[in-house]
Amino acid sequence: MKRGVLSVLIFMNLLSSCTPVVRQTALPKVSNHVSVVQKGNHYFSEEEEKFIQREAQTFGIPIPNREEIKRFMDYYLSNKKSFESALQRANYYMPIIKPIVQKHALPEELALLPVIESAFNNFAVSKSGAAGLWQFIPSTARRYGLRVDQYVDERFDVIKATDAAMRYLKDLYSMFGSWELALASYNCGENCVARRTGGVDFWSTQRFLPEETRNYVPAFFAVLLLARDPEKYELSVRVEGLYVTSKTVEKDTPAEEIIARAGLRESLFRDLNPHIKRNLIPAGTYVYVPKNLGERIERLPNGAKLITRE
Repeated sequence: MKRGVLSVLIFMNLLSSCTPVVRQTALPKVSNHVSVVQKGNHYFSEEEEKFIQREAQTFGIPIPNREEIKRFMDYYLSNKKSFESALQRANYYMPIIKPIVQKHALPEELALLPVIESAFNNFAVSKSGAAGLWQFIPSTARRYGLRVDQYVDERFDVIKATDAAMRYLKDLYSMFGSWELALASYNCGENCVARRTGGVDFWSTQRFLPEETRNYVPAFFAVLLLARDPEKYELSVRVEGLYVTSKTVEKDTPAEEIIARAGLRESLFRDLNPHIKRNLIPAGTYVYVPKNLGERIERLPNGAKLITRE
């Protein structure tokens, strides 16, 4: 998404009992100046080489500069604790995100893009106002049907925002005909890429793009390599995945009614529903509760029904 470089490194653990607040938070963007690696001093194993080749084939792109991939791997590993947290949150959300990617028949690897976008922190907000796992700015969010107002901000709705992100990526791929330019456009916007590259081959025009955007493809490959076999790189990322039931409220409903009915801690409800900005949940809004608690709130004390949407 189009935004400035996120310069701080503040992480919030969605699995904790504390209710998170919305704040700027993400892995710092990798620039050409953050990692000191001498050219020629690194190499990939045969297994890693084969993986890179397979991923390049999946996306139909030339293999990115191996030196750049390795540089970003070294950088992420030099911020090991933060990167582990990002991958833990990725595993937490995968049961929700992967089926949506599959539904759109897109490469499953795209499910890991939020590692770069938001460090998989669903409460991430950039200085330029991009928000959520997929870092939508308000105008793009509304273009893809997400509600953004004083009551509900669906950029923080994991299911709706992921679906919007997949539709946006499909449109970008249709527009440019290449995943390199599609990914670059997701980072800095389609107008930015069209204006600076003319829609021509990414590799021959990348010098005209912002530094963060030039780095996007090799950084993505670095994330794929590290996430593929985290134990190999001494990363501890095992965490139980999140399984939720989606409910739609029929009429305006106080959040405390759903919290009480489901027997949830308020902090967990807020973790699962950061798109709900106020205590009153407007009619038609999606509400998420743990799947095993979904049956408790089919009908609320105020007479409203909740429609289950698996």
